[in-house]
Amino acid sequence: MNHKFLDISENEIINLCGEFPENFQEIDIASNPDFIFENDIAYEAVKLFDIEENTVFVNSFLECHHYVNGGWNFIPNARYEGDYHDILIGFSLLIITISSFIIRKIRLGDDK
Repeated sequence: MNHKFLDISENEIINLCGEFPENFQEIDIASNPDFIFENDIAYEAVKLFDIEENTVFVNSFLECHHYVNGGWNFIPNARYEGDYHDILIGFSLLIITISSFIIRKIRLGDDK
């Protein structure tokens, strides 16, 4: 199985996983199907999301780093921002249409 990692910036990893530990070395976990992550008692568990909003809790920086690079870097609230813009545009168009109709009705009423 070919594992292709995403091009994730260090800032995004820091944002989701916390600061890189001193002397951190990335391990090629994909080449070892029997790799087991060790819990780091000094690391506070982090909840990550994928694009389908599945969740996973990670218990070490190495595990978090691995998951984020594998696509678990989705932030659910950011997904819905575009929906708010669409609603705002629709509401604005509705107000403009109704206002135009009312103004036209008032002008026609004044002409009689």
